[in-house]
Amino acid sequence: MLLQAFEDCIIFHGVVGLCQSPVTFEICVALQKVQKLLTSVERTCKKVGLGINAKKTKGLPINTEDSPPLHTSDGTELEWVDDFKYLGSWVEQTERDIAVRKSLAWQALSGMSRIWRSSLSKELKVRFFKGTVESILLYGCEAWALTEAMEHSLDGTYTRMLRKALIIHWSSHTPNEVLYGDLPHVSNTIAARRLQLAGHCIRHPELSAQPLVLWEPSHGRRGRGSPKATYVDTLKRDTGARDAAELATLMRDRGIWHGHVVGRQQATK
Repeated sequence: MLLQAFEDCIIFHGVVGLCQSPVTFEICVALQKVQKLLTSVERTCKKVGLGINAKKTKGLPINTEDSPPLHTSDGTELEWVDDFKYLGSWVEQTERDIAVRKSLAWQALSGMSRIWRSSLSKELKVRFFKGTVESILLYGCEAWALTEAMEHSLDGTYTRMLRKALIIHWSSHTPNEVLYGDLPHVSNTIAARRLQLAGHCIRHPELSAQPLVLWEPSHGRRGRGSPKATYVDTLKRDTGARDAAELATLMRDRGIWHGHVVGRQQATK
């Protein structure tokens, strides 16, 4: 996901609170400054009567190995994890987040069976479908880094969900062009949202996410197996750009970038 784009960093997810009144926070910093920043945060919290709940505070190392232990002021060691959920989305693995979104969307779809079997028009059912099932499936999709195989899988899942919502069985041999009508394929919807987010961040350097969008690793070794999809690779495939520099040039031209967004929104195949 997009949050994978910090070199030598730690992402914290924890709870600051007093008397079970938590406030969730997230911090991304250079590895060598982590303990100093953690101590500073804890000291500042104490000034207003708050404290860090060490049991609920986790650290996620990105692009680092053998991360040193971190401790709160009372000596409690914080737990390192390989992934965690933040604002409803899994931070580290796009595949895991997609699997969760699919499961929740299917659950919502099944729970609305009375609506799908009703005599409502197709137009109304599609509006219900987009407002409920699609919204659940695509929550946080702007930050997904997808391969072509993952896009095909999402398109297939969306098609099966749409057929169930409209009570169109596969044995009826209804072509997807008729099933979808004016709806774009879900992979195009995701791409359009991703392009909107990336362009907005690049044009606003005051945003903390701005340096993340086009970051590419400059060190380290690739693990075994097929390389993971990166956010930059996904954006290049969305637009046909050759590299991150060309992407940045396109993004800063609002008119050109808007054309890419609209092109994906209007695509139906």
